[in-house]
Amino acid sequence: MSLQTQSAPLPPAPQAPARPNAVLSRLPKDAEQRLLVHCTRVSLPRHELLLEAGNTAKWAYFPCSGLVSLQMMTEDAASLEIALIGREGVVGLNATPATESVCTAVVVVPGEALRIRADTLQTESERNPALQRVLLVYANTLITEMAYGAACHRFHTARQRLARWLLTVSDRTQSPHIEMTQVRLGQALGLQRTGATAASIALQDAGAIKARHGRITILDRRRLEGISCECFRRELQG
Repeated sequence: MSLQTQSAPLPPAPQAPARPNAVLSRLPKDAEQRLLVHCTRVSLPRHELLLEAGNTAKWAYFPCSGLVSLQMMTEDAASLEIALIGREGVVGLNATPATESVCTAVVVVPGEALRIRADTLQTESERNPALQRVLLVYANTLITEMAYGAACHRFHTARQRLARWLLTVSDRTQSPHIEMTQVRLGQALGLQRTGATAASIALQDAGAIKARHGRITILDRRRLEGISCECFRRELQG
């Protein structure tokens, strides 16, 4: 009689918890806990629309992982990315039930966020000076990023802008691997797909990245930083 042994199934690998949102982490503990009572953890699937231009916003989001793109839309449905928001920021910072959003916010890297009603965030900010200060500091950071982005779009080459964008995404996701199509790159940089492809090929030829099947991998960060414009270095200093 033969004995048949069966190996016990392996337990599923534990999932790493989402990193805390940096804005909330800057609050005093009592203020943070008071705000967290009103928050719900939600998933951010890729392509999820969080805010839509012309509509009033019901929610604000504190991302804990992933990335959200703020985009300005034209009447003919063209779009330009004006900022990226990850765990360092807030989506819907000025969201109120009475104010229409001027931009669209869409998830480009999936993750998780803490969601709060827009009117509740407004009320808590009015009641809590610490929260108000933290939100104002981040608002200034976001405005600065938008200003650099506008100057970068006007004065720098597609290759420089792509290098800056890849470095920013890599820093905020803490990964050298970026899942992104050429179409999406074009939207982020305000380029046609052919322009985004040409910029990507230039960075590959320089040995800075490898692009294949919708994934970009940063091979040589130092070289990519050298190709990028001064906007990235100024943002780091700021």
